[in-house]
Amino acid sequence: MPATATRLRTLNKARGGFVLPAVLAVVGVVALVLLATISALDGLTREASAAVRRAAFQQTALSLEADAMFLAASTPLNSTSLGVDPNSVSLDGRLYAASDAPDAFVSLQDEGGLLNLDAASPQAFERLLVGAGVPQASASGLADRLADAIDPDDLKRAGGAEAQDYVSAGQPPPPNGPFRRADQVFGVLGWREFVSAQQWSRLRESLTVDPTTAAVNVNTAPPPVLEALFGLTAEQAGRAAARRAQAPFASLEDFGRAAGVALVGDSERVYTFPNGRFALKVVDPSSGWIARARIVLSPQDPDRPAWVEERSLQALPPAQRPDLPLHAAVFPEPTR
Repeated sequence: MPATATRLRTLNKARGGFVLPAVLAVVGVVALVLLATISALDGLTREASAAVRRAAFQQTALSLEADAMFLAASTPLNSTSLGVDPNSVSLDGRLYAASDAPDAFVSLQDEGGLLNLDAASPQAFERLLVGAGVPQASASGLADRLADAIDPDDLKRAGGAEAQDYVSAGQPPPPNGPFRRADQVFGVLGWREFVSAQQWSRLRESLTVDPTTAAVNVNTAPPPVLEALFGLTAEQAGRAAARRAQAPFASLEDFGRAAGVALVGDSERVYTFPNGRFALKVVDPSSGWIARARIVLSPQDPDRPAWVEERSLQALPPAQRPDLPLHAAVFPEPTR
């Protein structure tokens, strides 16, 4: 009996030794499940919060879009702005604070002041790429490929590419016609390889596409576009921008004198007035949301003097968000 009792006590001790680790294991599993549940709930909460903020931003963007379109359709248009001071809006892309949305900024950019991918020369596009930080050799090839992508023929430029080159690379062929959206450049052979996301973010602010107009407004073009279009140095473009801040240019020759270069324009081309198409941008700096749209004026149409097209919504990472002014003027609310 004593031996049997001893064995029983030993067995019970052994069982007790196994019970504690088992209990700890179960507790650990339960804790992990709880942590996973809490993490999932926290993730859902963040997603719901982000969705609410996105919806609120979209509502703000649409409201500002409506205000901007009303201004465009109902106020005087001059070479640099919409409306009459003190309620005018500059058309050079400067940011205004939204009056009823403290986290939002809005801008209008005359598209005559941007580089039109459907009308600009390959040399101008190449200069814009180089200004954005793309190496010269890559920029030259991309400019040739862009020109080949939009022209209707099958003749390949020195650094260009035609349909067979795209097929060989496993990409869809080029349109061989005008671009309809600026982001179609992503389909140009080699674009994704040579242009980074940050470089594209800088380039996007200077680009438009429109096969119906070749107008260039030197009174609203940002300095990088002036440099690209006319082959100016940064100093020359800056000198011209400082001069036009005092009074708008009356002619291309006037602009050239301010920049210190001799320029002769095409008599059938507009160089100093908006082309009736405005790039609208609404920005939420904290979240990085950017809403874009194009406002088009059609004053000859009594039923639709203005309309909006090409709406888009994008979230940018912090490194690609635009710089915001410390003291921005308030975007005027239209008087209805």
